This record gives sequence, C-alpha cells and structure tokens, in this order.
Amino acid sequence: EKIQRRFLWAGRANTHGGHCHVNWRRVCRPLEYGGLGIRDLERTGLSLRLRWLWLTRTDTNRAWQGLDMQFTTEERALFYASTTMAIGDGRTTLFWEDRWLGGQSVRELAPRLLKCIPKQSQKSRTVAEALAGNSWARDIHGLLGLPEIGQYLQLWHLVQHVELSNEPDRLLWSWTASGVYTAQSCYRATFQGATGCHSWKLIWRSWAPP
Repeated sequence: EKIQRRFLWAGRANTHGGHCHVNWRRVCRPLEYGGLGIRDLERTGLSLRLRWLWLTRTDTNRAWQGLDMQFTTEERALFYASTTMAIGDGRTTLFWEDRWLGGQSVRELAPRLLKCIPKQSQKSRTVAEALAGNSWARDIHGLLGLPEIGQYLQLWHLVQHVELSNEPDRLLWSWTASGVYTAQSCYRATFQGATGCHSWKLIWRSWAPP
C-alpha cells in the first residue's frame, strides 16, 4: 500500500503524509462509491481466502483436503452470511451449522437450543444423519427451559417438511446469479452498505479529447 500511495500521490519512490490528499480507504472504493477504483489489498486478500473456504466445501479432489485449514472469525462470518445450502441427499449439509432451512440455519432459528448441542455434533452431524429417525433430537444435552423447548418444537415442525432426494447437496453463493463463488463478487460484497451515487459517470464516462 505504501508503494501504491507513493505512486498515486507523488509519482516517486518516497513521499510524506502531506502528499496524501484523501484517506486511502476512500481512494480504494469503487467509482460508484466515491473512490478511484484502486484495488484494496486487504479486501482482495479476504476474497482470495474465502475462495479456499468455498473449495473446502465444493471440491474434494484438492491436495490439501482434510488438512486443518485455519480461518479468522471475520472470514468465516462473511462466508457464512454469503452462502446457503440447496438440499439434495443431505449428505454434505451440516444440520446444525449450515443455512439450509429456507436460507436460515439453526443458529438463527433456535440460538438457545443450539447451546445445548455439543460442539462435536454441531461440526459433524449431516442433515441425512440427523433426519434418520429424528436422531438430531438425541444431540440435545442438558436442562431445557421454556425458551429451549419452544425453539425445539419450532425446529421439529420445520424439519418434518424436509424431503431428501437423490441429487447431491449444492452450496450456493449469494452474490452471483449462478450461485458459484467468484473472487470478484466477494470483493464487491465487502462494500455492501456503502452509499452509491451514479454521478460518477459524468466524470469517468464523459467524452473528452485524448
């Protein structure tokens, strides 16, 4: 980023703070969000890291499959918020963690009940296993109060209407029409919530002599 700033503001190898006229994070915004469209290296790194998360769930032929891949809380949160599962045979969708119930997860629908589920079960129980004889109910441990019982009954009602098929489960990426992850769509998603303005076209798309 230092090299980028020096090149943009001074056109030389060394520069000082007085040459930097605009906050660098604003400079790195897309044109429609008031920036200059310069690639933000931190957001780019985040987008490429999420590609690994996507491939761990969708491509079992990678050489590093099965290794303990380390991801930050921020990376996992963005991936979780940007993906849903389309249920097929239920063999790869995680019952407790994935967003498969109408685009929501048990974490969102029954947060109090989820606290009664051991971590190992949360990370390993698939939908196919959980629905077989309603075995998901046997994952619940500890004392249940009225809030937990209410969420349990709500979840019971929802899963009774789930029907599995012979098709494999599909992980869907929310930021593309095809549902397939791209680093570009992930990068753009990190600007969600920013205020856009179409007046940038008056500057950047106006005809002008060379």
